[in-house]
Parts: sequence; C-alpha cells; structure tokens
Amino acid sequence: MLSQEQSITLIKEIVAGTGRGDFQKISGIPDSYTYEHLAALFALKGQLDGGESFYRQVYHLAMARGEEHLRRKAGSGERIQVAFLTYSAALWPAKNLYRDMEADERFHPYVIVPPRIGRDGTSIVTEYNQTLQWFREKGFEVIGGLTDRILGWNELGGVPDLVIHSASDYECIPPEHNFLQLPWRCLNLYAPGGLFLQENSGHTYAKDIISDKDFFNMMWRICAGTEFERKQYEEYGLLQGENVLSSGLLKADALWEKLMAKNGEAQDPDVASDTEWKYPEHADPSKCKRVIISPMGDLQPESEESCDTFFENAFFWIYLAKKYQDSVTFLFRPHPDLRYMTVKGGLFASHEAYDAYLEQWNSLPNARVMSDPEEADAFRSSDVMITDDVSCAGEYLVTRKPVLYLTRPQQKFNALGEKLLEATYRAPGKRYAEIERFLTEVVLNEQDTMQEQREAVCEEYLNYRSGIGKFAHEIVMEEIERAISGM
Repeated sequence: MLSQEQSITLIKEIVAGTGRGDFQKISGIPDSYTYEHLAALFALKGQLDGGESFYRQVYHLAMARGEEHLRRKAGSGERIQVAFLTYSAALWPAKNLYRDMEADERFHPYVIVPPRIGRDGTSIVTEYNQTLQWFREKGFEVIGGLTDRILGWNELGGVPDLVIHSASDYECIPPEHNFLQLPWRCLNLYAPGGLFLQENSGHTYAKDIISDKDFFNMMWRICAGTEFERKQYEEYGLLQGENVLSSGLLKADALWEKLMAKNGEAQDPDVASDTEWKYPEHADPSKCKRVIISPMGDLQPESEESCDTFFENAFFWIYLAKKYQDSVTFLFRPHPDLRYMTVKGGLFASHEAYDAYLEQWNSLPNARVMSDPEEADAFRSSDVMITDDVSCAGEYLVTRKPVLYLTRPQQKFNALGEKLLEATYRAPGKRYAEIERFLTEVVLNEQDTMQEQREAVCEEYLNYRSGIGKFAHEIVMEEIERAISGM
C-alpha cells in the first residue's frame, strides 16, 4: 500500500515526464514508469482537479505501451513471455489458456507461484510447497518465488510481456512479486477463480470491493464470468467497463468440456478419471450416491459477505458419513484457506489437529478428502453438492444437479447470487435435521423438485457457451491475438 507521500512523488514524476515529452512516442515510454504510478494516481484522483480524467489518460498511455510492445515482439518473431501468477492451485482458472499458449510457438507460458504472506510461517510454507508440487506434477513449467529468500521479477524469468492474474488481492503476496513493480510494457489480465455473488446491507460491495478497486482499473483486460459481472464494472468502475471482456468463467471451461465428453464430444485429456470416490468393500458402487461436501474457508462470524458455517457443522459431516456408509460415498472438498482459518478461528488447536480431522475423513470406508484441486471430474461424476461457498454453489449449478446451500443469518447476496440460489435447496448450516432430511429425501429417495429451476437458471445466467458458441479460454486467446495483430 502506497503512502500519500509516495503517491504524491509518483504523480509528480508523471507530470515532470509530460513536460519532458516522455509520452509523445508510445514506443519510447521509459520502463521507469510502472504500475505504481497508476496506483498512486488512482489513490489520489479524488484530490486532483480533473483527477479521474487524468487517470484515464495515463491508463490509456500505459495500455498503449503494452500493446505496442506485444506487436513489436510478435512482429520480430520473438516469443511472448506470459506469466501466470497464482498462489493457489485450487483457485487457478487458467489451465486451458495455458495449454493454448503452450501449443502456440508464439508464446512462452509459465507459472509463478508466490508465497502468501500475512500468515504464520507453517501455513505459508505448507501451502506454497503444495501448490508448487501440484503444478510440477501436472506438467506445467513453474517457477517458485521462494528459496532462502523471496525472489524478484528479474530472478523469475525477467519482466514478462503479459501477466495472467487469478486473484485481485495483490496485497497478500510479497512486494517482490507485486505487479505494481512492473513497467507499462507488461500488460495484465485478470481471470477470476470464481463468481462474485456476495453483497452487504449497504449494497456497496460491488463498488467498494470489486468494481472500483485500483487493481481492476489497472488491468488491460478483466474476464467477466457473466453478463451481470460485466454490467457491474460498467456501472461502478472508473473505466466504465472499457477493459472488460465478456468471456464467461475460465474456471468453468474444464467442467463444460467434461460434461460434453459425457455426451460423446471431445474430452479434455488433462481432466482426471473417476478415481476420487471410495466405497466400502461390500458396497455396490452403482447403488451408492456420490456427495461432495465443500466448506468455505472464510471464517468471519459477523461479516455480511462471509458464507462460512463450518464452525457449526465440521463434525456433523463425519457423523453423517458414518451413518450412511452403506448408501453414500462422500468427497470432502475443503477450501484452500480452511486449514489456516480454522486454526486462526480456534476450531482446531493447531494445524496438526486440522490434519488429524482430515485423516478422520480418509479413514472412513466411504469417504476421502479430495486430493486434486482440479474439480471438473468430481463435479461431473457426483450426484449432489452440499456447500456454504456461494461461488462454488453457483459454479456447480452448471451440472444441473441438486445443491444444498448452507445459510447463515448475516449473509447478503447480489442480484445474481439471489437468482442462482433460488435454484438450490437451502438450510441453515447448524440445523442438522434439515441437512439430513435433504440427504434422505432428495439424494437417497431422489425426490428432487428443483430440476426445472436449475435448468432455467443455468441457461439464463451460466451457460456462456450457448450465447457465445466458444469456451472462455478461446475468447481470451482471441483477444490477446487481436492485441498482437493491432486489430
């Protein structure tokens, strides 16, 4: 976070550069101008006469510099260096986009995994190593940002030409990996790892937390998962949505491909087979129902935006799994933050206690903890999801299968969130009898009364392929190619 003094200094540098003619020729804009300059101007725009207009002018200069750089490199036959920046494999949505670039000789894609700061040392190292290992095992070219010290951009392959972000909370990674340090010749694209469905009682969440945040107004492109999201940026963002690409949700591409494969269309070779589910020795797998339990990791008891109910039902899930072991197989899909947040919040006394809880799941004959962050196969092969993660519930609706959404009194949702949740079953997260009733009536007895609602909601709000006719990663790739060609 820049101080006011730092921001003033950076703005003065922009003004001085204007006087020197630094911006007269786009290709000649010095690399000394970085995204810190944009962040400074955005932070103080309200204190400057014509500050918003001035910000837009400087933003357009920065984006023009990045696009010119892409065209020049492509024209000279140099490979375009694309860094996929992510601290979480589970939240990473851009696998298919990476594979597109990997197959195109014009691009050199690679993944940078930064450590996530602001946590205890054990959590930082554990999460970092797990993420790094997953990318390596999946065959991605990956660079870790942590050795005996935190590495900077020059040690991570140099300044990339394009950075693909999967998270907007850039404050939670080390400054050495922060895109604010990068010059304007590097473009930035944001591909979110989920849907934005939360709201607060003042109805300002979209403006204050999403659309008018500095990060979104420094991106070259933002990939909007839905038309509702695009309209939020248009209504609330300083740039009024000019940098928003209606692509659909990149994270959902793998699931769409898996669902299409089930219907006889081409299958994504990277999607895993049905190996996650576990059955008792005496059970007939064809007669067992497959249930995903997917708790959120945002433990903020008084927050209107938080959805978590795990404090209230963590051990109830173990009880259910034991009780229904002859008829139901469970897949426990914890949010990446759950390990850290449950210890911080006091549900577990230590990380070892949380790990012991996971071992309880894995020790059951009909349950296991989801081992692979790639969720498409698990979603496709499951029968039902039970979750308090509103984004996950929305993404799962693509399968058209039943969802039990676990509620809490304080939470609020935006208009899209309300529409999607209308197609889910709902129960308070601490009302065990209602949760079990869903399991017996809807899951085991197949008394599903909401199939038509799910179909309608999915088609109207989530099926971007029906309106666009392409996968999200294809649309993003085409946008990058347009920038390269200058069209």
